[in-house]
Amino acid sequence: MFQKKILFVLFAFMPTLVFGYVDLELSYTYSERKIDGVETDLNPEPGSAVTITQGYSFNWAWYIWEYTALELNYSETNQKLVDDRQVKTSDDTITIKQQEDTVITQVSGVGIRQAFAGRKARIIPSLALGYAQYTTSGTTNYLLDVSGTEATIEEEQDKEVFSSSYAAFSLRFKFTQLMGLTLSAKTVMPEFDTSVASDNVTYSAGFSWMF
Repeated sequence: MFQKKILFVLFAFMPTLVFGYVDLELSYTYSERKIDGVETDLNPEPGSAVTITQGYSFNWAWYIWEYTALELNYSETNQKLVDDRQVKTSDDTITIKQQEDTVITQVSGVGIRQAFAGRKARIIPSLALGYAQYTTSGTTNYLLDVSGTEATIEEEQDKEVFSSSYAAFSLRFKFTQLMGLTLSAKTVMPEFDTSVASDNVTYSAGFSWMF
């Protein structure tokens, strides 16, 4: 249904888009964070928790007029947490040796982008607002020691899909006539709840081409 809406919008604007120009942006994000456990005499090797986040996105904007564009975007983020800080139950019969969580977030959006400078400017700030489909899924794996015997448990999270809104601000720095560097901040608001705007902000940097 979402894809059909996008196609309808594209065909509706196609006669106008022939005379416009395109801004294509590709970006990749990577971050890694590590938290060490607390070392004690009873626990000389406390382990650590490592979170690795990887993601990519693309934005394709057709400038219908000089400063206004129809924007399509897609992003996917994979966040993985590996925690080997061992935890025991109160009776010491079960030890959680390792926990591995994976969360996958996908966002597909369509909206309007408003630029605040012409395509020939060295720096082009822009603001985009629109509709997004926000999808989350993931798995959790446990490595257990049950009275000296190792066991594994896998739990799969239910896939959830939310109708959402998004807002993004970007700065494009022009390198050549066609190529530039774009820095952006984007927030997605599941179920159009603006109170969670600050909870879902993604910062990215990537190359863009205007042709």
